[in-house]
Amino acid sequence: MEKPIQILSAYEYKLQFLPCINSVTLQDKSQLQLYKIEEYLKQIVIPVAPYRTSFNFLLFVSEGYVKQQLESENHLIGPGQILNIKQGSITRTHELSPDVKGFYLIYENDILSSISLSRQDQIFLTSDPVILLQESAYNCMIKTFELLDAELHTDYVQEEICLTFFKAIMLKISRQTSHKPLLSMARELYITYKFREKLQQEHKEHKNVIFYAQQLNISETYLNKCIKKATGKPPKQWINEICVQHSQILLRDLGREIADVAYELNFHSLSHFSRVFKKVTQLSPSEFRLQVLNQY
Repeated sequence: MEKPIQILSAYEYKLQFLPCINSVTLQDKSQLQLYKIEEYLKQIVIPVAPYRTSFNFLLFVSEGYVKQQLESENHLIGPGQILNIKQGSITRTHELSPDVKGFYLIYENDILSSISLSRQDQIFLTSDPVILLQESAYNCMIKTFELLDAELHTDYVQEEICLTFFKAIMLKISRQTSHKPLLSMARELYITYKFREKLQQEHKEHKNVIFYAQQLNISETYLNKCIKKATGKPPKQWINEICVQHSQILLRDLGREIADVAYELNFHSLSHFSRVFKKVTQLSPSEFRLQVLNQY
């Protein structure tokens, strides 16, 4: 059976994908790390196998583009765009343009908690992984990243100053979307945010709605109501879709048997996996794999 998708720490990520970095950068285990894409990520060894990270990270592109996979979708991130990748998400880099420039920001969950964002800012920060900055915000973002970069690479890093710049970046991102139409749904959005966060972590082991309701200390009925109101889809559909998205990534590895994919994702049986897969995609796993083969 093939190895499951790796969960990489920041150290392991740099060790595996950035072979030319110096030992000081490799050993940096700070909860907040910032690197220029053109100086570090352009060394990345492509093609990259899918992986998960134990940290969150932002890709902010100022010139050129980065083609990055997040779950089962490919995103082309160009100038003025940010891709926010949450801890535990399946991702990989497909391509970097020769002229790409920008910043790669690693941040741990603890550092995000320490800047005390409001509940609403946390929700909007994670509501959409791709952010297109307005022109005024773009210029401000460039300057803030440059200030953070300068501070993080001084001999005597002052944590409070770094946290101030980091908070400014996160607030700029979260407030690119107008919040007002959604204020009346604050409770439903918060529950949806927590549900999707739990789902990202637990979908391999737990596929029943009741588990997530218990984790959030609410009833299954109320969870169904909140998720349906906020997203238009019931939680069971979310569970099925994320499991199938994960399976599609595994099925692209032609060395894996379909039965092994079903087993790795903890489906009761191959037939159960096939039913869920077809319900979400209108294709059987075999038909999906045939499509993949035809792409080569």
